[in-house]
Amino acid sequence: MELDTDIPTVLATLRLESESEAVMNILYQLEDFYERKLWHQLTLSLEEFYYNTPEVDSNLKLKIYKFFINQFANNLNSIKVVDFLLNSFSGSNPQQTLDELVELKLKFTKNLKKELSLQKQDDSAVENDESIIYINLHIARYYLLLNDVSKADEIIEKLSLKFDSNSSNSYGNKVNAAYYFTKYEFYKYKQNYNLYYSNGLLYLSSVKDLSQQEQIGLCYDLCLATLLGDQIYNFGELILHKILDSIKDNEYAWLYNLVHTLNSGNLQEFNKWLAIAYEKAPQLKQSDLFLKQKIMIMSLLELVSLQSTTNKVLTFKQISDFTGAPLNDVEHLIIKCFSLNLIKGHINQIDETLVVSWLQPRILNLDQIKVLYNHLTHWDQQVDKLAKEVYTNGGSIWAGV
Repeated sequence: MELDTDIPTVLATLRLESESEAVMNILYQLEDFYERKLWHQLTLSLEEFYYNTPEVDSNLKLKIYKFFINQFANNLNSIKVVDFLLNSFSGSNPQQTLDELVELKLKFTKNLKKELSLQKQDDSAVENDESIIYINLHIARYYLLLNDVSKADEIIEKLSLKFDSNSSNSYGNKVNAAYYFTKYEFYKYKQNYNLYYSNGLLYLSSVKDLSQQEQIGLCYDLCLATLLGDQIYNFGELILHKILDSIKDNEYAWLYNLVHTLNSGNLQEFNKWLAIAYEKAPQLKQSDLFLKQKIMIMSLLELVSLQSTTNKVLTFKQISDFTGAPLNDVEHLIIKCFSLNLIKGHINQIDETLVVSWLQPRILNLDQIKVLYNHLTHWDQQVDKLAKEVYTNGGSIWAGV
């Protein structure tokens, strides 16, 4: 049935087409709030319609956006209008969604310029408006979906100046989340694992609620970035976050175990789960050499942490046996750890030993905490022993002072 542009007629037609009482009730509410110009209440009803009414199908959402919301979008919260648009066109042609976003941006821009001229403000303030920034971020995302990386990059680079130049920007959580999510998707597309890991974590810190499916998808990506990022050797933010539990007891449990065994430097367990990972995610096998180097590095860090706090001297033979690195490659492994700033110390090439003076702090599991506890207990006993020796043997010294 063709829809008229007259809003009461549009809503009446949609009510006739619907067989759901819940949908018809909301459509009556929408008409009532629209006629009384109660824009806040109208927005709340639209949120109920879009997000909490399972009887509403994608076709009805599309009609409500095109023939209802689109006619008075400037009276509603602009960011929520963008969300209604995206929800209306979800699953449809990305090019069509992009065209709608561009059209909506032009409408917002025209309205903002009119408001700014009345307030005698410069037009450049339009580009700093949250709604324009928010819609630009989604435009960049859809350019990515359409493989137009250069246009997406241009938008992200321009917007980065607004976010990265001020760590405490005044934008709301929703806008910040959209920014980090767009950058996360951009660097994921470019396979820059280090940056898509960091932006994924920033996105995670900016959102309150993610569906179970969204959590699993994001966690899967972050775990892969953890494994494949050549600058990522501290996984504390991910391991401590509850999102990791979203893959603990499902078909991605192998990934959960792989990340935990990597963090603990457990070479045997890591290799066991890595063999399973190659079957589940064949793309990981392309990075086989790198993954084996990474577990050797994490194993070396674990070996260092196992040593007494008063004796952090390791022979090349010890390192080779514990990490699985060939004896001839041990020095290269140590230098790699130095370059990544994971440990500090020096190499004695004559004695073929490593002397460690500092180890980068990292998240520990219960077994590692127990080792640390034993180190501290031993250190406390040594201090106590020294104090008693000073008390026993130092009387004549103190007497002469």
